Amino acid sequence: MTREATPLGPRHTLVRQARALARERRAREETGLAHMEGVRLVEEALAAGVDVRYLLYTPELAERERGAALLRAAAAAGVPLHPVTPEALERAADTRTPQGVVGVFRPRPRSLDDLGPGLVLVLDGLQDPGNLGTVIRSLEAMGGGGAAVAGGVDAYNPKVVRGAMGSLFRLPVLKLPLAEALAGLRAAGRRIYVADAGGDLAPWAVDLARGAAVVVGSEAAGPSPEARAQADGVISIPMAGPTESLNAGVAASLLAYEAMRQQTAGPSPTSSR
Repeated sequence: MTREATPLGPRHTLVRQARALARERRAREETGLAHMEGVRLVEEALAAGVDVRYLLYTPELAERERGAALLRAAAAAGVPLHPVTPEALERAADTRTPQGVVGVFRPRPRSLDDLGPGLVLVLDGLQDPGNLGTVIRSLEAMGGGGAAVAGGVDAYNPKVVRGAMGSLFRLPVLKLPLAEALAGLRAAGRRIYVADAGGDLAPWAVDLARGAAVVVGSEAAGPSPEARAQADGVISIPMAGPTESLNAGVAASLLAYEAMRQQTAGPSPTSSR
């Protein structure tokens, strides 16, 4: 365990690295490290056995019961602990009101072999980190097999990490080019669908619970032509109101829920897919 007698200041190397990881995709890609903050997220990371490289915390955190328990757990796991000044924590954090702790971790390497048997979502160019975090959280909650992030926002953007609320530490989430993801899923025997308004398949008319992958496209353009060309069908979520389409995170969450429902109830008797 590493504990500094004097809190680190805003210009310390570790503070500067944490700041870069929070703000720059290039820094994350070059180092293979990522940024997290907040007591709950660090608790989730430790519980999931994530490779936490170090924690930056304010002395005030150690004075609170939950904060002290967090630091004890991190020390027991061999995580280096570095007290910092409040100004240094603000510089290292991604939020305006940090909760007293920032962590740097190395994401677990993932491959197509890590995907579970449940529904796999292929996120084709999503741009909004809030949407991506929501999808990852919903997919884990509904027992999905994992997600492939193909372009768009970085899966380890700090806003994605926060939005997933710990699910990113447990659910298999891999970053692959779209062509590689689709080819690998097809080779594994999965049926591939795209989700798009105006599709001819209702979610309950497709077996989503066993061996399916669904491509959810970007907020602006929807699924790419490459995904459409390889799809076995187009799934559309019926809507009663005049809304033209659903938010990508909402649509993906509804598909994940339907897959979970089918795990116990089965697809519609009229399903032929």
